[in-house]
Amino acid sequence: MAVDERPAIIVTRDEGLAEAALAEVLYGIEEEGIPFRVTTASVTDAAEAAHTAALASQLGVGVGARGTVIAVTTEKLPADKPYITQKLNARRELDRTVGANAARLVKRSPLRDMEN
Repeated sequence: MAVDERPAIIVTRDEGLAEAALAEVLYGIEEEGIPFRVTTASVTDAAEAAHTAALASQLGVGVGARGTVIAVTTEKLPADKPYITQKLNARRELDRTVGANAARLVKRSPLRDMEN
């Protein structure tokens, strides 16, 4: 069976973080119709993981998660200045919006409001 090499947002989670913790984020990406691929690594900083993921993604957008922090960034931003940093699993709707906004960065669509 061939490995799926479609362009995708790469989502990197710390090996200590269950993939289920990212469910709403992944649903948000999926709702926007953008493919994603989840990888696991030893993550010390969500922003750095997002930056590394963005560099590895053909779409230029990456998501990093560690503990209670999730970050979204693009390959063009500095590693220490992610586009979005939020508390993970604080609210289901917010997690889903974070994922949707990662996908919207790819599509160059207006981002969804993260305040409400």
